[in-house]
Amino acid sequence: MIKKGETRKMAASIAKYFTLDTSLYPTTGLVFYKFDNSQADNFVNDCLIPFREAYISDEKLKSIIDEYETPREVEILERLPIKADVKSGDFGEILSFYLACAIWAPTVNVMPMKWRFKDKKDAPSHYTDIVLFKLGDPSDPTKMSANDAMITFEVKTKATKLGNQTYPTHKRKSYITYKDGRLECTILEAVFDANKDAVERAAETIPYLKTRCKDLGLKILHDQIDRFSKATSVTYKKDHNAVAIVDSAHLADQIGRVPVDLLAQHPLVKTVYCLPIENLKTIYERVFSEMPKKA
Repeated sequence: MIKKGETRKMAASIAKYFTLDTSLYPTTGLVFYKFDNSQADNFVNDCLIPFREAYISDEKLKSIIDEYETPREVEILERLPIKADVKSGDFGEILSFYLACAIWAPTVNVMPMKWRFKDKKDAPSHYTDIVLFKLGDPSDPTKMSANDAMITFEVKTKATKLGNQTYPTHKRKSYITYKDGRLECTILEAVFDANKDAVERAAETIPYLKTRCKDLGLKILHDQIDRFSKATSVTYKKDHNAVAIVDSAHLADQIGRVPVDLLAQHPLVKTVYCLPIENLKTIYERVFSEMPKKA
């Protein structure tokens, strides 16, 4: 399992391309991070190893190559998604994972890379997109503290222009949700699904992670996560967040579709981050195309 220090180092190498921008749409309540597009080439290059690590560790990769005598490029390629929508989704989630570790939740010390747990490379990872944990003593999870925390991030990525479709309205009135009948909006989707994490999905993610840890022989990680599945007298903090990653060319349209009561109607969502990135599709396609040869 990758060491925390290595994860933080990789996270810092990616986070340096993003800066907090309080001048963008200050009345929306969203938190914007501006991408340094002038450094796009360097950014792609700095993403290659951290993104490959999100799918398979270097140690595991070398072990497979030695045992099966296969090319490194082939082994990396076998683990990367082919479908465009899964590439887009994985890119946004992995990027947000590293930004969370570096900036948004820097005190976490248990950082599962859920993309390693995928059983199908062209399917999204199961349950909550990103689940990070803070333990007072990661080496002994039985030492529970009220300062322990579970921090989640629901991520939506949209590299193309929004269409004019509305979300379907359920025929049964009792099943109608906040989203039903509204114009599609990536920010709305991120907040809506982050609220699902807070209500039910984050709790469902923990047993899934524990089972996958057992399947993969990750005993230490299993025991660290297990602390958050037990009903004890020592409670822990829960923060649920949303992330929307969009092409900067379509940011104004996205903002124009954000309902004025979106945040008020979803109080369980702590923070909503928005990352507008110029030429987003080109960037994530480059990351995936260059990863097998260079990571």
